[in-house]
Amino acid sequence: MKKLSLFLILFFISIGFSFGQSQRLVLLEEFTSATCGPCVAANTKIHGWLINNPTVFTAIFYHMSWPAPGNDPMYLANTVDNNARRSYYNVNAVPNSVVDGNVYNGNGNSLQWSVISNRHNVPSPFEISLQHTISPAQDEISLVMVALATQAVSGNLVAHNVVIEKTVHFTSPPGTNGETNFDHVMKKMLPTKDGTSLPDFEVGDYVIIETSWPFEPSQVYDIDELMAVGFVQNNTSKEVYQAANSSTGPLTLPYDRDIQVLQTENVSSTNCSGVVAPMVTVRNNGNNTITSFNLNYEVNGGTVMTESWSGSLDPLEKVVVNLPDYTFTPESTNTLTIFSDDPNSNADEYPKNDTLNISIEAAQATTLTMILFIKTDNAPEETTWDVQDAEGNIVDSGGPYTESNHIYRDTIYLTDEGCYTFTIYDAGGNGICCTNGNGFYLLQDNQNTQVIMSGPFGSFEKTEFNANVVSARDHFDQTRALQVFPNPANDLTTATFYLVDPDKVELNLYNTFGQKVRNWQPGYLGAGDHEVKIDAGKLAPGVYILQLTTGNKVYTRKISVSR
Repeated sequence: MKKLSLFLILFFISIGFSFGQSQRLVLLEEFTSATCGPCVAANTKIHGWLINNPTVFTAIFYHMSWPAPGNDPMYLANTVDNNARRSYYNVNAVPNSVVDGNVYNGNGNSLQWSVISNRHNVPSPFEISLQHTISPAQDEISLVMVALATQAVSGNLVAHNVVIEKTVHFTSPPGTNGETNFDHVMKKMLPTKDGTSLPDFEVGDYVIIETSWPFEPSQVYDIDELMAVGFVQNNTSKEVYQAANSSTGPLTLPYDRDIQVLQTENVSSTNCSGVVAPMVTVRNNGNNTITSFNLNYEVNGGTVMTESWSGSLDPLEKVVVNLPDYTFTPESTNTLTIFSDDPNSNADEYPKNDTLNISIEAAQATTLTMILFIKTDNAPEETTWDVQDAEGNIVDSGGPYTESNHIYRDTIYLTDEGCYTFTIYDAGGNGICCTNGNGFYLLQDNQNTQVIMSGPFGSFEKTEFNANVVSARDHFDQTRALQVFPNPANDLTTATFYLVDPDKVELNLYNTFGQKVRNWQPGYLGAGDHEVKIDAGKLAPGVYILQLTTGNKVYTRKISVSR
């Protein structure tokens, strides 16, 4: 492993003298409507401020459905994101101004310029730069945000990237208040209304966030007016720490020589083969072109293998490096470590993002009969799958599919015991959730032992499982193994389960996107009946999957939460 302690000490001593407080760009979030008479004066006032003070503040206008429901086309164009920000700030009337999240929240006509100018003079702990590009076909806008901490910041942090139209002009008023020109109209919040969760920051830490919005021509009034506003906010206090307007110019990145080990593919989350061959995506996060670097990798502290790369990698450009097979002895829990070094035969100036640790669990033991459920997204023709044996022979396959948003059920019959690999592919490179609709897949055996329940993935995702003739002892009553009552639930519900033998127990609750929303780790429990209380009152209405893991067995139950 890398010996970085002395380097890191010197590195962070040096950056402590390099960074300081940053000039703030204030964010004004204005709630308005083309059907609101009093909004005209507020909008006119803010328009003048925007024209005369572009370096002091920026604005995002969210259009509402009241006071005349359904008459504002800028509200109807994106009701989800407009209503999300209204609810976030508990806005109940227009015009309503919100300055930097929690500095001012009130009537837009009562907002004074001094509120914004005074806030502008408060230093920010972040520097944000934001770039936007429009696709050659003029049907997609792509954003790159760089947020650099010039002070230490911690908390419930989130980054928002908001596509706006700087000016929307109508030849005749679209509503009842006579306005025809509208500023900084919100079009789309990226990647969603919830933004991108951020870690805690020390001085000199940064993140790069890449998002995009493919749009139809009818969704944009004037493509030349598209731009974006980005900001970092604390979701607990609602304080906005910094904002930025996008430009089409090149970004200046925090460091000159800096590569990031971004992600891996071709690594199963479970393993029984004892082999991994990672496909590693590396991004050049520095201002200098990178011509060489090393990728090092090992499993469970074993011998480190090194693969050298050479070529030409421009700033923010990515490259996928295919690493040779690494052989290891699978344990119940395994850790694959991948780290880079020697960019351009020198030290990386920001070593914090050089390393990825990937957890690999022991493969699930299953029966020889597997059941695959696939709910297709809006592009079913892109989805295929196969099952390969330990020698790489395809023993079963399926897809492409024809029906969108349809649940398919396939039965996979295996003839021999051994280690198998299930792989699902998406020809569009964006998985089956959530860019093209909310698809999912679930692989389990005929005893309801779950192998994998999908989340978002890219071009493909693979999972290994260990098929064998399961003994009669393993076929105990599934209903007795895991029960939930009451179900559906709207408040407190109870999960009960029965252990044949003493075992280590863990329970996880997943939403339909495969995201873990709750975790319980009661640890090692004795044989017999046990229970766990679940507060469904704090969960959003919908369907959830409760997963019980005992030893090498996994059991699931659906839980419906209603109000």
